Amino acid sequence: MTRNHLRLSLLALSVGMAFTAQAQTALPGQSEALARLNAQTGNAATVSYSEATGAARFVRIARGDTKLSAVQSRAGRLGSDAARNENAVQFLKDYSGLFGITSVADELSASRVTKDQQGGSHLSYKQLYRGLPVYGGELKVHYDSADNLVVANGIFVPNISVSTTPARSAEQAAAAALKRVYADLGRTTKLSTKSTLMVYREGLAQGVPGESRLAWEVVATNGADVRDFVYVDAQTGNVIDKVSGIHEGKDRRAFDGAGNATAPGPNYPNNPFWVEGQPVPTGTVEADNMIIASSEVYDLFKKAFGRDSFDGNGARMSSIFNRGWGCVNASWNGEYISFCPGTTTDDITAHEWGHAYTQYTHGLIYAWQPGALNEAYSDIWGETVDRINGRGTDTPDAPRTAGACTVFTSAPPTVTVTAPASLAGDKAAGTAAWGPTTFSLSGTVQGVELGSTSAACTTLPANSLAGKIAFIDRGTCGFSVKAMNAQAAGAVGVIIGNNQGGTAVINMSDTAGQSSTLPSLSVTQNDGTAFKAALASGAVTVTLSRGPGTDNSVRWLLGEDSSAFGGAIRDMYNPTCYNNPGKVSDRQYSCGPNTQAGDYGGVHTNSGVPNHGYALLVDGGTYNGQTVGAIGLTKAAHIYFRAMSVYQHSASNFTDHADALDQSCRDLTGVNLNSLTTGAPSGEIINATDCGQITKMAAAVELRSSVSQCGFTPLLQKSPPALCPTGTATSLLSDSFDGGKRAGAKWALSHQGVSPEYTARDWGVVNNLPNGRAGYAMFMANSSIGTCSAGGDESGVQRLESPEITLPAGTAVTRMSFDHWVGTEASYDGGNVKISVNGGAWQLVSAANFVYNPYNATLATAAAGNTNPLAGQAAFSGSDGGSVSGSWGRSIINVGAYANPGDKIKVRFEMGQDGCGGSFGWYVDDVVVYRCTP
Repeated sequence: MTRNHLRLSLLALSVGMAFTAQAQTALPGQSEALARLNAQTGNAATVSYSEATGAARFVRIARGDTKLSAVQSRAGRLGSDAARNENAVQFLKDYSGLFGITSVADELSASRVTKDQQGGSHLSYKQLYRGLPVYGGELKVHYDSADNLVVANGIFVPNISVSTTPARSAEQAAAAALKRVYADLGRTTKLSTKSTLMVYREGLAQGVPGESRLAWEVVATNGADVRDFVYVDAQTGNVIDKVSGIHEGKDRRAFDGAGNATAPGPNYPNNPFWVEGQPVPTGTVEADNMIIASSEVYDLFKKAFGRDSFDGNGARMSSIFNRGWGCVNASWNGEYISFCPGTTTDDITAHEWGHAYTQYTHGLIYAWQPGALNEAYSDIWGETVDRINGRGTDTPDAPRTAGACTVFTSAPPTVTVTAPASLAGDKAAGTAAWGPTTFSLSGTVQGVELGSTSAACTTLPANSLAGKIAFIDRGTCGFSVKAMNAQAAGAVGVIIGNNQGGTAVINMSDTAGQSSTLPSLSVTQNDGTAFKAALASGAVTVTLSRGPGTDNSVRWLLGEDSSAFGGAIRDMYNPTCYNNPGKVSDRQYSCGPNTQAGDYGGVHTNSGVPNHGYALLVDGGTYNGQTVGAIGLTKAAHIYFRAMSVYQHSASNFTDHADALDQSCRDLTGVNLNSLTTGAPSGEIINATDCGQITKMAAAVELRSSVSQCGFTPLLQKSPPALCPTGTATSLLSDSFDGGKRAGAKWALSHQGVSPEYTARDWGVVNNLPNGRAGYAMFMANSSIGTCSAGGDESGVQRLESPEITLPAGTAVTRMSFDHWVGTEASYDGGNVKISVNGGAWQLVSAANFVYNPYNATLATAAAGNTNPLAGQAAFSGSDGGSVSGSWGRSIINVGAYANPGDKIKVRFEMGQDGCGGSFGWYVDDVVVYRCTP
């Protein structure tokens, strides 16, 4: 038996009569700071804000602006780093409201100064909270060569309020971290730990609002193939998050261990195979590849950008070839790079060193969009080295065609519908383990016993499918049985529609003894349903394709010479050739989750977007309605390096990336750039036209777009009826949560866990709402914490309870309306509404008594393993269209089904979750209890 923990508190929130959220999105003092900045710059400054914190994340000031006396009064005569620091600190004080800073002296560390080749100075300030570092918190102030302050940017987490006294020791945190790491590894290895107390902000890398917690950052490493950053709640001892510090060159794992090889092998670090100054070649091809490519990486960064090794201070570049662990793969572990046999090609070696340079510059968190940028930057430097070193397979090097794979790549199977127009387009498809592997077949589709799982399981009438492409539902017999029977009936191709999984793609297995020779592909359940609907009303024509692409070129292929990978692993110019997105709205875009199985939020998959941006900028091309002019490799590489070394930070997302590239291009305008190979002036000079191409590229790959495709079908409908069927709505209680003013209704907050390790958490007021909604709302996070086992069971429920409301006498209809946004772990986590009448027991509001937008699910039961206290109850659960995110909608409840005139009622929003895992959470806004009076 476990002990429940219950805490009750009161939160004073505003009560307003308006039924819509107030248009307040600024932090306290933010609007005033922005007004001062605009006044002093003549509106020449631009400011963008973080979706995760609401604070300014990028402030750009026109170069040489003379109106901004408080900022640039000493332009050209600062003269020293001390003077620049004084000037930068004054700027941050003057405009502290933009960032949510309360005290610059107390909340920012001493500056770290770096210089660039153009004479600029860059001052970095780490965020502190009562002397403790804040995870991901860092502000940067940038001066050009004339000492003009041109940009201030970064992430500052405002409004932190946590105790800095830990209830758990560093040793206890390390033990919890090791338990988590070993559980995820599934094996034992000797790990050492280093613990640092800090403030951890949930959701920062993900780009969403979250809670701040006192946490121990525990770095667990074996000095070889394990290096994890584990964040442990310093009060409860529960693991909040785990971020990988091993950055893999290929997103694949294999298990065998038959060689009994352990990292780092017997020779590291005391018995080097080769050291600087010894001859190359060494007689070992794998070693030669690695040694030479490492030199090429060093030379690129030193000659072109003036950076001495990955740390900027001449760090030793140690590397290991012929490793026997974790194969097939290659990695950087924070200390050295290492390679399985067949992976030491120039671009893969440069990719791994790219992770080292990232660690010591922008330090991108290895999750979600920051992690995708982390992977993309490694691909960018890997392919840049490949393009300039004259080694390996560099031909044929023909320009690439938008949307076309190369002849060296097996294009992903595709079903392309050409008619009807309502169904037209490319559909995701799965392969068949029989028939040809290369084909392009066009024809008319004919359905076979549509809707029947036994369709084509037996012989079909002769010639009944003559010359047609058969569409058949998946069902009770083997895939290839259906294909064989369709072939015998005269079909020329087969499409089999999945009958489960929604958007899941299946690769179809063969059945012993079958030998169909037809081109055959599968489509998803959703697409199959659309096919059947279209076939019922007219003709459907398609093209089935599978096999090599058409571009005779190795340009922009990563790993094309890596024998262990069987060829290239990514295509930067056309990422969809490897099922990676080429733009944010592509169906290949991964929505996570932030687990190893979920690719840490899609870091390898979603790297296709910034990869495509770089390739498109270098070579030019027309894509997604944008024609991007080529600026060439030299200009692009310099712009990207400046972005990573000057403007980007650990939590940079795609929008931050676009801002950083734009500003870097402006900074480098007019500069005679160093050659990427010799370091001498190249004669290539960036101009305004080049910077315009960055704007077009960002639009083409949608760097500034939200990930809207992760909500295919909204959980909440968007066309609510009028509040009252007749008459006028008269408010009995109305709250639009205007930022926590002390006047108004007293909402009671409480939480209850099912185990001692439950982390106390409550509903809270937040702004910076999803989907651009203005104002404030109540929010309860669906935190992705816990292990669903003893010691890590985060099962619990959080309640938001209204004050008592008296229903007036009379015959008027009483209702309740609220706007909300739902994004939770489907089936296991979710929320519902309960009502108490005249102090009686709380009863679940039935879905039948919702006028609009009722519950969409029934949570899994305890018998099914759900430890959520709301298990088995009707609830709002999941998210839009199988994604991890939601969208706003309004629900309306018939209160009159529960209470009569003269009764006293309370309403309660309850949010529950099981012992582990989570998504975003539940936002509730504009709660109104009202009467419909004639």
